[in-house]
Amino acid sequence: MTHSALAPEEVARLKKAATAASLATATVMIGLKVGAWAITDSISVLTSMMDSILDFSVGLMNFVAVRKALSPANRFHRFGFGKVEPLAVLAEAVFLFGVAIMIIIEAIDRLRHPHPISHAELGAWAMAAVIVLTIGLLIYQRHVIRKTGSLVVQADAIHYAADVMIHVGIIFSLLLSDLAGVFWVDSAFACGVAFYLVWNAKTILSESVGILLDGELPDNERHKIRDLALSHPEVKGVHDLRTRSAGPQKFIQLHVEMNPNLSLRDAHRYTEETIDLILAAYPDAEVQIHEEPVGMPRHRSWCAEAGPIIPGQYAGPKD
Repeated sequence: MTHSALAPEEVARLKKAATAASLATATVMIGLKVGAWAITDSISVLTSMMDSILDFSVGLMNFVAVRKALSPANRFHRFGFGKVEPLAVLAEAVFLFGVAIMIIIEAIDRLRHPHPISHAELGAWAMAAVIVLTIGLLIYQRHVIRKTGSLVVQADAIHYAADVMIHVGIIFSLLLSDLAGVFWVDSAFACGVAFYLVWNAKTILSESVGILLDGELPDNERHKIRDLALSHPEVKGVHDLRTRSAGPQKFIQLHVEMNPNLSLRDAHRYTEETIDLILAAYPDAEVQIHEEPVGMPRHRSWCAEAGPIIPGQYAGPKD
C-alpha cells in the first residue's frame, strides 16, 4: 500500500509513532555511548556520542514539528503548517554541519597527540548493542516512510542508516587500536565519519530548501497531472501547470481549455470532474483549476517567463 491510500488519521498516527520511537532510541543510545566513552576515551566513540546527542535534540524537534505540521489550517495560516517539517529538516542539516566541524577539530588534535584506547572490548560490545537498536528503528522507519512519505522520518532514516556503518567501523577501529596498537586509526575514522555527516547534511538540506522555496514536483508527476486533466473528454488543452508541496500536502494549479459554447454551469461541472480525476491519484492534494474557452488569447501567463518546465506545458487542443 502506498502512502496516498492511507486515511489522514492513520498517516498522523504513524508519523507521531515514528518520531516517538526515534526519540526513545536516541535516549537509550546516549546512555550506552556515554558509558562506552567513559571507559575507552575513544575519539570515535566520542564522535558517535555527540551524534546521538544531536539525534536526541533533532528527535525532540521532529517530535514537536510533526505534530505541528499535522495541525489543521486556520484563519491565519490558510495553507496549513506543512512547511514545519522541512523547516525541522533544515535545522537538522545545520546541526549536522556543526557537529561534523567539531569532530574534525577534535580528531585532528588526537592525530597530533595519539594515546592508547582503554577497555576496547567493552566499547565494542556497547557499539554492537547500539547497532541492534538502530536496525530495529530503521525497519520501523522504512515502514512509516512507505506508508506516509514523511520528509522528517525520511531524513531521520538516512541519518540512522549511515549510523549503522559508522558503528561497525567504530568497533573495528577500537579493536584495531587495542590489539594492533595503531592508535591513529581511531582519529582517522572519526574524520571519515565527520565528512560522511557533511554529505548527509548536504542531501537533506537540498531537499528541504527545495520545498521551502516552493520547488515544482518532479517532471514525471507533472506529466501525470497533465495527462489526468487531458483524459477528461471536455478538456481540450492544458497550460500554466504549477505545483508545489508542503510536508505531506501537494498544491496543484492549472488552466484548462474547453469548448467556448459550453454554459457556465456545464463548464463548472466538467472542471469539478477534472479535479476529481486528479484527486483520485493525489488525495492529499489541493487542486485549483481555471477554465478558459479554446482559442481565447491569453493576456497573462504565470509560467511564460520561466518557459515550459515539461514538454506540452502549453498543450494545445487535442486531436
